[in-house]
Amino acid sequence: MKVVKGIAIVIIALASIAAVVLIAINMKMLHSESGTMNAFIDRQDDRYAESQKKETEFIEDGAVIGDNYTIKSTKAISDAYINGQDPSGLSEEDKKTYDLAVKALDEATKGKNTVYEKELGVFEWLAKNVSHDADQSTRAVLVDEVLPQDTPYGVLTTKTAVCVGYATTFRLLMNMLGQECHIPHNDSHSWDLVKLDDNEWYLTDIYSAASSGNGVIDYQYFNNNEITGSDRFDLSMMSNLPRANGKKYLYQVQTAKDAKSFYDIPKFLKKAIKNKDNVLSLRFATKPTDDEVLMGSSVVESAQSRITENNTDYASCYLNGVWCRDENDKFIFTIYITNNSENSGRVDPDSPEAKKMKEALDDALGNTTGYDPLTSDDTSNDKTKTYEYSKDGAA
Repeated sequence: MKVVKGIAIVIIALASIAAVVLIAINMKMLHSESGTMNAFIDRQDDRYAESQKKETEFIEDGAVIGDNYTIKSTKAISDAYINGQDPSGLSEEDKKTYDLAVKALDEATKGKNTVYEKELGVFEWLAKNVSHDADQSTRAVLVDEVLPQDTPYGVLTTKTAVCVGYATTFRLLMNMLGQECHIPHNDSHSWDLVKLDDNEWYLTDIYSAASSGNGVIDYQYFNNNEITGSDRFDLSMMSNLPRANGKKYLYQVQTAKDAKSFYDIPKFLKKAIKNKDNVLSLRFATKPTDDEVLMGSSVVESAQSRITENNTDYASCYLNGVWCRDENDKFIFTIYITNNSENSGRVDPDSPEAKKMKEALDDALGNTTGYDPLTSDDTSNDKTKTYEYSKDGAA
């Protein structure tokens, strides 16, 4: 009987050991399977993240805007310039672009010393010298060929551009100055994001700055950050680009005049109108109250009514007010003055050619009381019309 009990105990012990072994084996297998499953899931997550990255990855060179215009690389040109290389190794078009860009850069930065001054010089040179509403057939007569308006070569040769042309040419010239620059874009428009020597990024849109049609540069589109440019730039398309958080080189900051209080705005604005300035930027010694900040837009609207009613030279003008703070946290209020009353003819009516042609027209066809782009003192209603660029295709 004792023997039987002993055998039973041994059998139970062996069974227990076997069970423990089986449990351990199962646990190991489960752990292995779990590890394999976790590794599989991790790989799937990595693949998904990579695919998402590719889907949202910012594409600059090669991007097509408005189904017609392509952002093309100009790195070979800027690298050759920066490194002092002989441009003869470039393609034929790039060599021509190189020579044109060097000339433009020299003109735009002449007498400029700082990075900001040179950037502003490039911006103003392009906005003044390159048009986007000129008749391309007229330009073709001048240069003997029709060239694309979306490449620096076409832009600098014909002095006409679409938004891609402005953005690419600005990027090229900034790269030649040693500054990083990107071209953000959506389906129908492109602009620039440039890094200056404060290691901060700024938004600039030369196409829109030159779109008034009256030869006046709209500085609202020069050196914005994400706050000051929130209503002018499509920030949703810039998630994979550096943040535009600069303050030091905001145009508002760089041009700000010191004012004692918020109630100094009228006298400063009167002086700006007298001087025919198109930007008034004021830095306040004391922080405006919340109510004064909120009053900004009302001040601008009220001032606009008074100016258009009481100043015939500004019978058709538009004011826009923008708040910002500089790098020292001082409050700045900027009023942009767009005067659509100014002559918007392509030819200077006071030039000898215009005067001679006007006399010939008067002699042959009689005088006109309507709009005449060859008459500098014309006051017809047509002359005060505002100009808007077409929404069709690329801006």
